[in-house]
Amino acid sequence: MITELITRAWLAGAPPADPLGPVDQDPDAVREEACKLVSEDTSVCSAPKPPKPPKVDDGGGLDLSIVSLLLWLLLIAAVLGLVYLLLRWAATKSGRTLNRRKPSPGDGDDGDIVERDAVAVDRSREPVNWRTEAEQHRLAGRYRDALRCRYRALVGDLARRGLIDEIPGRTTGEERTQLRHVTPAASTPFNSAADLFDGAWYGHLDVDAADDDRFQALERDVLATATQARR
Repeated sequence: MITELITRAWLAGAPPADPLGPVDQDPDAVREEACKLVSEDTSVCSAPKPPKPPKVDDGGGLDLSIVSLLLWLLLIAAVLGLVYLLLRWAATKSGRTLNRRKPSPGDGDDGDIVERDAVAVDRSREPVNWRTEAEQHRLAGRYRDALRCRYRALVGDLARRGLIDEIPGRTTGEERTQLRHVTPAASTPFNSAADLFDGAWYGHLDVDAADDDRFQALERDVLATATQARR
């Protein structure tokens, strides 16, 4: 009995049910339509669009500032300088030059005349040094060694005149052939000088001061004839 009274009292105090029931309309759409009815500017009725996110710079652009430009110029200059030094080193190492200057009348036969054609020149020792050593061997009576040094000096002078290659270990036959093609007039005394050298050094023939004097005379003829032929 008491339970029934409590139930009736609770039902009498409950809120009345919604007479319209649930609806399917979007509240935002209803609000926008109502705004359009009461407002002259309908653009204020639309919901504001979310702001665009800020554009993030990925850092891939080219930096053309003055500092970076100077750094690039310095780098390019350093690379070019390195290439130039390498080329100069290679040219010096090969022992070849292309100087076309003719020897002046005051240039002596024993001087270091700059070669005028692209020929191999042995810069490890100059002709004047070979002749100095030849005189030392002559004073000591070593005429065989003196002829060897004088022949090396003669080949060095011809190389510096752009006539034959000065390559240590090269045979006299190769040098004879090359000189005959370049200056045939000088090949005759050169062949005689080469015969003296070959006989003394490879044939082990006895040589004396007279042979050394004869070689020096042939040497002067070779250089004089070669100089006239190149003018």
